Amino acid sequence: MKRIVPIGVAVLCGLTMLVDFFVAHPLVDRIGAILVEGVTILAAFALLLGLLVLLSTHARKLKRGSQPGLSLILLIALLGTLAVGVLLPGSATLTWLFDYVYYPLQSTMAALLAFFAISAVYRAFKLRNVHAWVLMISSLFLFMAQLPLAAAISPYVPMARDWLIAVPVTAGMRGILLGAALGTVATALRILLAVDHPYA
Repeated sequence: MKRIVPIGVAVLCGLTMLVDFFVAHPLVDRIGAILVEGVTILAAFALLLGLLVLLSTHARKLKRGSQPGLSLILLIALLGTLAVGVLLPGSATLTWLFDYVYYPLQSTMAALLAFFAISAVYRAFKLRNVHAWVLMISSLFLFMAQLPLAAAISPYVPMARDWLIAVPVTAGMRGILLGAALGTVATALRILLAVDHPYA
């Protein structure tokens, strides 16, 4: 019974949302809106729980003296940003935090991915086949073509970069998105048909 009830609830909610997606009826729309609102509330509580776990984990690290500097920086940044977001929503201070702290960090992480991609190609394949060479050369070319001096080297470098991004990279991204979408559909069907039930 402990397994049947969660499975039944999950299947019923999933089918209701599926019907709401295809059928335009006031009652079905209302039930779908209630379910979406419930999911939003659950997500908010999950975010709050994750925040509390993060705070408690780094508070314990501070007590033990295990990497206290990093934990202290994380806690100060987290609590400071949270305080600004709660006390001054939509203010210039919050905009400044996003523009000059969050976005530069995000750009730095994205830039580091280029180095990780090149090193991963070298370590995984050791450049033993043609595919590894193509991947490494194209990664290095795109990395160098993003620099401001790329246009000074040759006017064809930005053109080649734009073509690579518009054609092969876009095609690869579409393939990845299609694969992810098919995987999501397959997972959803397995949950709807009660083949998989990780919640029970």
